[in-house]
Amino acid sequence: MSTYQYYEFLAIDRPLDDGEQSAVRSLSTRARISSTSFVNENHWGNFKGDPRRLMERYYDAHLYVANWGTHHVLFRAVDDRRSARRTRRR
Repeated sequence: MSTYQYYEFLAIDRPLDDGEQSAVRSLSTRARISSTSFVNENHWGNFKGDPRRLMERYYDAHLYVANWGTHHVLFRAVDDRRSARRTRRR
């Protein structure tokens, strides 16, 4: 039985710089990567990246769909209190 997995990540608040794009590019040679998106379709094997970590570090939205019925949608929520604390410490 063949498998199908679709991973899509979007950077909405800010585009990824060249170094960040290089970091996510190391996770897949087949992914379509731009400064605002990462799309990877797998027909065999598994994606090497950790979607939650990618969301924490780079992206604002994530969609995952598999042919066996699993679907995930993630959005990064901004905590203004945490941002304010980070700004005050600088």
